[in-house]
Amino acid sequence: MLGITMRAVLMGAALLVSGAWSAASASTVTTNCPGTASTADREFTVTTVSPGASCIAWGPGNLNGNPNGGNPDPLFAILGPGFQLIDMTGSTPDILSLTGAGTSSGMWSFVLPAAPAGKLWSDIVLALRSSVAQLDPDWAAFGLQNGVTSGSWTIAAGRQPLAQANLYGRLVDIPTAVPLPAGGLMLIAGLGALAAARRRKAG
Repeated sequence: MLGITMRAVLMGAALLVSGAWSAASASTVTTNCPGTASTADREFTVTTVSPGASCIAWGPGNLNGNPNGGNPDPLFAILGPGFQLIDMTGSTPDILSLTGAGTSSGMWSFVLPAAPAGKLWSDIVLALRSSVAQLDPDWAAFGLQNGVTSGSWTIAAGRQPLAQANLYGRLVDIPTAVPLPAGGLMLIAGLGALAAARRRKAG
């Protein structure tokens, strides 16, 4: 009887732990951009699984995805060298999926294309742009933490509908193994010499 009771207690504890683990792993983070208290500002929001996103830039105007030309995308100047447009809603291929365009809330997700050999995608940025320029900012850009590939979005103030979403990122070299410093090589050589001396002594 005691064994059955103890088993029931252990099973209950395991269920509690697994419930707490799934609750922790499913925690979400909401990020506002620009995050000001002013009601004269349009507020963009994304909600993702932890570790979430960060508000990295916002501004007026259009985000056309063109890094150069007579009317370049202003986000390229903010993000810096190496960034490229991965996808824009309404274009092909459909790397970035978005629901709710033309409204004030929806969902987004993406599956990154395969990176070239020796490269990997880094510093992924999701940008949302409103279609009506009655309030500022017209767009906001969110830096996504590693592993964040989906979430929801809202335009929390102003209620102008969303016109488009852009996905940006950088291709970086895959890190190579760091060679051991000279001190580490000397330590390995010393340990090898000790092992050899022990074998000679034992023989």
